[in-house]
Amino acid sequence: MRYTLITALSLAFTPAPARAQGLGPVAVESIELNSANLVEQLASLPDYAVAADTAPVTEEDVRDLEEGEDSETYIFISSSMAQAPAPVNLGGNGSLTLTRNDTREKLTARYRRADGTYDEAALEKINHLMRCSLTGRETRMSVKLIELLDAVEDKLGKKGLTLLSGYRTPKLNGKTPGAAKRSLHMLGWAADIKIPGYSSTKVKKTGQKLGVGGVGYYPYKGFTHMDVGKCRYWVVRRPPRRRVRRKPRNSSVLKTPARKTSVAARKPVPKQKKAKTKS
Repeated sequence: MRYTLITALSLAFTPAPARAQGLGPVAVESIELNSANLVEQLASLPDYAVAADTAPVTEEDVRDLEEGEDSETYIFISSSMAQAPAPVNLGGNGSLTLTRNDTREKLTARYRRADGTYDEAALEKINHLMRCSLTGRETRMSVKLIELLDAVEDKLGKKGLTLLSGYRTPKLNGKTPGAAKRSLHMLGWAADIKIPGYSSTKVKKTGQKLGVGGVGYYPYKGFTHMDVGKCRYWVVRRPPRRRVRRKPRNSSVLKTPARKTSVAARKPVPKQKKAKTKS
């Protein structure tokens, strides 16, 4: 049984070109793993050394919004294949421009050749740009996700995408208390983006029309989540403001009770008669 477990884990962490990206021949048989088990194994690995009318957003803000108890961004994909979905040409031109929101690194990579094959060197550059912001660790991002981002970019003017969050290690994902344990960001299947010159409403509608995976809409922070998991949609609007109860104006003034005076003190004092003086 121990030998079987070791063999299964070695297959699970075989480099992606030999597994599931559809970029070449598969050297070993793909195995089905429950994604919950996969993420648990990922968590045990050591870590190696994002519109003008919206508020500024950081990856920490993104995580706080996505990882709430009611969020649908994180899905439990039990009984599904724990390997990246096969890449699909979604109409993009094969070139993707990304700018990291935190470091302002910019990359334009032609990842798909004219004959439809993928350029491994260009994909590695995209993996590096979409690395974990906390640890700097990279993973092989889903090529289908890259195709999705490319298609969205091309439909909205080819001005490039601003990347708020790409790959997240288990260490980064666990930074927020109460965060979901199974995240598509942890599998390299998700990205949170903004597009200069376009509202998050326009971006999310474009993603919905493509109908590839999940689309999360965060209008308050002006970003959109896209992934290549199950097709679904959710929106997180500005949280309601808490009403602050104001104290009455006179509440801070303490009323002092009137002093009680005795009955004797209220009686008039009799006038004293002046003594007559002899002339």
